[in-house]
Amino acid sequence: MARIRTIKPEFFTSEDIVALEPLVRLLYIALWCEADREGRLVWKPKTFKIRYFPADEFDYENACKTLIEAKLILLYGEGLAYIPKFLDHQHINPRETPSKLPSFDASSTRRSRVGTGANLDMHAQVGRERKGTLDNASYFNDFWLAYPKKIAKANAEKAFKKANVNGDFNKVMDALEKQKHSDQWKTENGKFIPHPATWINQRRWEDEISQSEENPFLGAI
Repeated sequence: MARIRTIKPEFFTSEDIVALEPLVRLLYIALWCEADREGRLVWKPKTFKIRYFPADEFDYENACKTLIEAKLILLYGEGLAYIPKFLDHQHINPRETPSKLPSFDASSTRRSRVGTGANLDMHAQVGRERKGTLDNASYFNDFWLAYPKKIAKANAEKAFKKANVNGDFNKVMDALEKQKHSDQWKTENGKFIPHPATWINQRRWEDEISQSEENPFLGAI
């Protein structure tokens, strides 16, 4: 659940902030809205991208990586994150609900392979976060939030349940993200985007996408 947060004027001149790219700073602020009163949050990078940067094209994974390398975000436990300087930036409403997440323990900090070029360990994080904790409806809600054509939700949810894609959810979401940026889906304001139920029933996440469609900048070289 996103929360209302504030920004102090001195934030913009903090030494650890001015060194960041503008969109990385904005991501950092967005994560405050995800954090509870103790600066703890469930680490869901793909959901954050959809929620806070739905129309922005930038190296989002590298932005997450930058915050982690700068130790502005610490990953710990099973799919959790902690903002160590959260209370430096916030005055918390005393009526805000107490944190329901376990306290940060430095001994439980996970290595996130940020220096290996291994995709920020993003998919592994999401997988651990979901393991044994989310039901089919939770997976579907994330899918529905990301799908660009929201038509016949009940049919889509029925198809999603029947397809039983939970085990391949990261693959499904990766394919969806790539197809959203394909020429076909962008043509005529999304005229050729299939209905979500059709996309699921036809297992369209298994479609092959050409390199030029996946990276439209290749065609401009």
